Amino acid sequence: MVPLLRGERSGAVRRRRTIAVDAAIVLSAAAALAHLVVAPGHFTWWATAGLFFVVLGVAQLLYSVVLIRFSYDQRLVQAGIWGTVGVILLYVASRTVGLPNTPPVPIHGGRWVPGRSILADGAKHVGPLDVFTLVAEILLVVTLVSMLPARSRKRTANGLMWIGLALWGTSFALL
Repeated sequence: MVPLLRGERSGAVRRRRTIAVDAAIVLSAAAALAHLVVAPGHFTWWATAGLFFVVLGVAQLLYSVVLIRFSYDQRLVQAGIWGTVGVILLYVASRTVGLPNTPPVPIHGGRWVPGRSILADGAKHVGPLDVFTLVAEILLVVTLVSMLPARSRKRTANGLMWIGLALWGTSFALL
């Protein structure tokens, strides 16, 4: 137990943050800052992409701030897990099969064809900041899953496994 701060009710109980919560805060903030750093560059070729990176960066930064106070809320942790998984899947799709209705990307090289990967022959233009952000987001998901109670952790891990198996199976079907 942590002593009460001035202005808190005497019946209030403050919980001490765990290392996992601190790690989740740092990982979410790191991914947020990486997205905010690349946002101006994305505005130059497509304003929608730039706006997406700003909104994503701000959302991840706000999530890390909210985690400081409400890390024990299971719904908040679940929202962080599935939101981050969605961002990871969007990134992987953008680097493999390409995203529909996006304009040509001159900074990544090659000729753009709608519905095909924006990167010729796969992800050869993935930079260090891409890798850093992806690793931070994957570690964030692992950390958030570890913060769940045992029953929820098992269900969430099973859900993640089924998504992974479905994507793996889909990749074979597309070959």
